[in-house]
Amino acid sequence: MACRILQVTIACSAALLPMHSAQAQNLQPPQVRLWEGAITGDTTELAAAFASGAQVDSLDTRRSENGRRALNYAALHNRVEAIRFLLARGAALEATNVTGFTALHHAAEAGSLEAARVLLAAGADPKHANHEGQKPAERARQEGHTAVAELIEAAERGNRPKP
Repeated sequence: MACRILQVTIACSAALLPMHSAQAQNLQPPQVRLWEGAITGDTTELAAAFASGAQVDSLDTRRSENGRRALNYAALHNRVEAIRFLLARGAALEATNVTGFTALHHAAEAGSLEAARVLLAAGADPKHANHEGQKPAERARQEGHTAVAELIEAAERGNRPKP
């Protein structure tokens, strides 16, 4: 009898888990929802965060003491639709974190080719140096992301990708 009660309890708990996860997500502060939506590329979550009062260029230091903005997260994780969504809502292309990394630096660091392409087409500065004097193409080369480095270097010479 005890085993049967335990099985029913486990089954009921498992059935409620998705509901609790969704409810927990909605209980997050708007700013956290914005950052998490940028990481996952969930534009519905981004819209909900904005509707709840999230600020587009706020700096998140929960995961990194250097901080990241929503646009930086979207670039780092190659979330092209999230990048477009954030830019349409006023995200600053050249906003930096504590070490001077822009969203383009984060795209370069992660090898996020499509993110870099969208950022450059939107007008991101390929020559913007971080606090150590490193430009995005140099960061891409340092991490072994040749295709991203070449795309950014082409933009430095005036050959930007088309929007």
